[in-house]
Amino acid sequence: MAGAVAIAAIAATAPSMMAQSADVEKIRGQLVGSYRLVWYRSYDQAGKETVLPYTVGQISYDGAGRMSAQLMRENHKRFASTPPTEHERATACSNFISYFGAYDIDPVKRSVTHHVQGAVNPNMVGSDLTRYFEFSPDGNSLFLTVKDGERIVGRLQWDKYR
Repeated sequence: MAGAVAIAAIAATAPSMMAQSADVEKIRGQLVGSYRLVWYRSYDQAGKETVLPYTVGQISYDGAGRMSAQLMRENHKRFASTPPTEHERATACSNFISYFGAYDIDPVKRSVTHHVQGAVNPNMVGSDLTRYFEFSPDGNSLFLTVKDGERIVGRLQWDKYR
């Protein structure tokens, strides 16, 4: 009897799992591509919005489940000396966010999780960065929302390269 109940439970969840798998592939089809950063906004505890100075960026997703992201601050200055000083190198690194890794899609939560395998910031390596996604009606823009628990702490607009 217990075996029959287990089989019935598996059979009942199989269509749901198949639907989720189809949803993942549909979302992956929308997500795959390269996008340029339009804006990046952060939100404090009170919900006050600040436009962050990252004005250049690119995020890419491929069909094999790999991704990469790079964001650069607007005043990313050239090195004044050759070779650059340690201060110049530290400043350059602090003005740039870059990481890559695998990604997973959760169609129910409407989220994409970036599994960081390499990054300019070594503290990011091994972390999972969950972003909640929305697409514009025309499919040309991707909006990623960053949360701390239920509170929105950041939001980015990315437009697909054509």
